[in-house]
Amino acid sequence: MKAVIYPFGRSDAIIGLAQDFPELDWAVVASPEALAREIPDAEILVTSNRVCTPAYGEALRDNARRLRWMFFSSSGIELGVAMGIPEGVRVTNSTGVKATMVSEHAMMLLLGLLRQLPECQAHQRTRLYTRNQTNAKVRTLEDATVCVFGRGAIGRELVRKLKAFDARVIAVSRTTADADDLVAVYPRERMREALAEADAVVVCTAGDESSFHLIGAAEIATMKSSALVVNVARGEIIDEAALIAALQEGRLAGAGLDVNEVEPLPPESPLWDMPNVVLSPHVAGGGSTGYAMHRKLFEQNLKRLRAGEPLINECKVPARV
Repeated sequence: MKAVIYPFGRSDAIIGLAQDFPELDWAVVASPEALAREIPDAEILVTSNRVCTPAYGEALRDNARRLRWMFFSSSGIELGVAMGIPEGVRVTNSTGVKATMVSEHAMMLLLGLLRQLPECQAHQRTRLYTRNQTNAKVRTLEDATVCVFGRGAIGRELVRKLKAFDARVIAVSRTTADADDLVAVYPRERMREALAEADAVVVCTAGDESSFHLIGAAEIATMKSSALVVNVARGEIIDEAALIAALQEGRLAGAGLDVNEVEPLPPESPLWDMPNVVLSPHVAGGGSTGYAMHRKLFEQNLKRLRAGEPLINECKVPARV
């Protein structure tokens, strides 16, 4: 069985699959042109959402004659869907592989805001020692109500970490069952109730057509002026213009953003200079390649593919219009 890897650069750890699964006939490609040459007789394609482009999609659709399974090493597949995946190909993503890193990053952003890290850094640069001023603003997670948007692998790990800090954790989710670890879980239809209750909101739900601007101006308007917003999912889940307006007008206390609607964040964005905003450049998943879990997930799904069984993390891909 032939398999092709189209990685995100030469250093992408996912290339290690070629060595760890020698029973497959592997080819590694780095361009749509190379993909077009290697994909015709391949049954498996290993790739990342980050490399998916219209040219990639065209090469795939025009030449993939035997392709059965696309294994995305990323949790997101939206660029893959946009580029066009051949009909009938089974698609899996790697949701959960980076849950530890992303949840840690979310905690870092949230704690940084609560503990007034931006102000401390600003004062450090100007050699100001303002203990009383900063001390009056510092907050804690203890007994704070934190609303977690999304109950996937990242959301579940984040809930575990938040509870260790004695936070009161609620959630917004498409599924409301099995919520014993939460004070309450709200369906999306009731998200404004959850937002109104929250001292902080952490977004870690999947980015898809149903979540575009899920948190817009109307939703932000229901939140406390003292509330904080953290986003480690996809930038377009929050209406960024509405978020900026709320931060500028004092209707929100602060935001920690690892993702933005437009990336890289444009130089003219007001977010760069806001004293109540912590930015990081879409690196929440960094710190580990997650390769050991990728290898395990690939191995499990390879066995399932051969046996004709359902695949782990199998994604429903909408038909191309």
